Amino acid sequence: MDYELKHIDAWSVAKILFIVFLILGFLLGLLYMLLLAGVSNIAGSFGGGFGSEIPHVGGPLLLLLSIFMAVFIAVLYAIVGAIFAVLYNIFVGWMGGFKVELEKEENQSLP
Repeated sequence: MDYELKHIDAWSVAKILFIVFLILGFLLGLLYMLLLAGVSNIAGSFGGGFGSEIPHVGGPLLLLLSIFMAVFIAVLYAIVGAIFAVLYNIFVGWMGGFKVELEKEENQSLP
């Protein structure tokens, strides 16, 4: 069975990418939060020498930063994914879509 992918719904791509990158963005934000907390603690331990211009960043601010990063990354990639879906739909009209060969799998029941 040969099938051709002729259309991708941009809204469904945007929704799925938003959720996936919201989760990944939050994890990346937490990693960034830990990194900033470590850098600000290290810079504060030198006491006026190297890194004294780096202020100590507190926990609530870092949590807000990680949430902001998650939402920003999710919105950005959802928009980019929707744009690529629209571009794919335009190019499919000119050149044709992806051809996929599917094979029906036989279900084997357990004895």
